Amino acid sequence: MGIFRCFPGILAALACGGALSCGHGDTSLARVGDVRLQIGPFQEYVGDVSGETWQGVSGRVSSRLLDQYLDRQVVLEAARRREVVSREESVSLGPTDMRWLVDELCGPPPDVDSAAVDLEVATRMEETLPPQAHVRQVLVDSLEEALAARQRLAAGEDFVEISREVSRAPNAADGGELGIFYEGNLPPEIDQVIFSLTEREISNPVQGPSGYHVFQVLEVVPAGAPNEGEVEAAVRAEFSEEAAREHKRICVGRLSLEVGVDVNSSQLWFPYDGRYAED
Repeated sequence: MGIFRCFPGILAALACGGALSCGHGDTSLARVGDVRLQIGPFQEYVGDVSGETWQGVSGRVSSRLLDQYLDRQVVLEAARRREVVSREESVSLGPTDMRWLVDELCGPPPDVDSAAVDLEVATRMEETLPPQAHVRQVLVDSLEEALAARQRLAAGEDFVEISREVSRAPNAADGGELGIFYEGNLPPEIDQVIFSLTEREISNPVQGPSGYHVFQVLEVVPAGAPNEGEVEAAVRAEFSEEAAREHKRICVGRLSLEVGVDVNSSQLWFPYDGRYAED
């Protein structure tokens, strides 16, 4: 069903916004408040977020992205109605702007429940963490290049300089820094090699999907109990993020009722069954 229903006489003019067309003549994607959204910017949004052309994105993903797109338009329209931002002001609607506008319109999210944090921390402290390894790499195209790089490293040449000189990994300029991994989180053939190395040891060449790797383990952390301070910080961050998401969901739902949203499903190239679909 289209977004605009035609009624006789004055009701028709009111519903359709006076001179604006009604019914089959309307080509907008949706109406948010008094603003009619066109299909083109949403198609660009789908492409930007998905990294694909909008034609290649599945209906399920397109439906979810339309919800996100409309959420942003709802928050922006509510902010303009309440004069939090002016109608002339440009707002990027990125995550930072969205969070700021939601806080301005609905207040900040509730504080994290400290008792719930303590309970989750206690639960996680009962776990035993697997071994960890701090790793860097050199990545080259051929086995011959990998053997030559390993020979130079074994002779004492600087890993960072060799990485910058011969590696084609995206992090080559940073000395091939990969970060810290838990045992079992890497592809099995790489995981086995890395966790067989001792601290500062250099691996033999390892073939992977992108070429040949030469790894060095900078530090090994044996299996054991987690650090309580790190666990508490992680739990608080997770709970805060979840509280912010729920706060945003409730806020946008309330604002959508305030401004009004209608989706013109006849203009969509996919079956829409998201939050703004008609019951």
